[in-house]
Amino acid sequence: MQVPNELKDYATRIGFGDSETMAEILTIIFDDEEKLKLAAALPGTIAELSEKTGMSEAEVKALADKLTKQGIINHVVRKGDYYRLFPAMIELRDSSVIVPEFPKRFIELWEKLIKEEMPKFVPILEELKIPPMLRVVPIEETVESKSQVLDADSARKIFADATLITAIPCPCRTIAKGVGKGEDCPAPESAVCMQTNGFAEAVINRGIGEKLTNEEALKRIGEAEEAGLVHMVRNNIKDDMLMCNCCSCCCTGLFLLNELGYKDASSPSRFRVEFDADLCSGCGECEDRCQFHAIEVDEIAAFDLEKCYGCGLCVQTCPSDAITLKEIRPLEFIRKT
Repeated sequence: MQVPNELKDYATRIGFGDSETMAEILTIIFDDEEKLKLAAALPGTIAELSEKTGMSEAEVKALADKLTKQGIINHVVRKGDYYRLFPAMIELRDSSVIVPEFPKRFIELWEKLIKEEMPKFVPILEELKIPPMLRVVPIEETVESKSQVLDADSARKIFADATLITAIPCPCRTIAKGVGKGEDCPAPESAVCMQTNGFAEAVINRGIGEKLTNEEALKRIGEAEEAGLVHMVRNNIKDDMLMCNCCSCCCTGLFLLNELGYKDASSPSRFRVEFDADLCSGCGECEDRCQFHAIEVDEIAAFDLEKCYGCGLCVQTCPSDAITLKEIRPLEFIRKT
């Protein structure tokens, strides 16, 4: 199968111009001439897209809104009635796989693309040195008392201060369940991906997910921690924020880190474990808890600090207080843009 002519440039831009898998994905979502015509005309405002396609502004608006709700194209709300194709493969995937109207084959294709075709792109990504899109934030109670968890490191502060909060199904777990995996995933149904402010507004405009109170969002953060999930947030300091609660059995970011060795799939937190071997009982709780495969326990725990992303999950459950989190990176480590 070939990528439709109207989308060849787009498939190439997102890295899959020669992929039969991507060709089939794009054929499923852009399944008629009007959708292909609009896709080829993007980006633009309603008036600009009307001029490019020969469709009326009302027709363009109706179609653009439909494709936005389906997670196929992106409405850039801050630019008014401006629409575009998603600039990255992972954004298209995350936005579209949570829409239930697509067939099971659609889910299977995304699984194939990530697990079978993404590995060949890791050397390219490493060479390009693209900054990580996400970063880990620690469980606050696990940070040493003499260290200060600043607002940018605090999942609870981010969501306590947000004016609007939403939650959507996790795209990674949606795919895992869709292909018959993730049966033993520790994630509770409530520990989903959450958004604040502008990102939350986009979710509401699409009519997906649910709106949360600040109290409910904080409750879900606690549930995610109890389940042993890693908090990952957008890798910058802005009012518009998103947070995933990640597990190594389902999540693409941890697959890239753990299985493919792509260290910039996510940025670590500003903290890292410090271990007191004299206090370790060798119980193995920390090894079971670590989503980064950074701990092995024989008689006592052994840590691979190159793999430690400073989430604090091991600290939270260590019965002998042999592990602590220490601040090792300055606030400036977090991107501002």
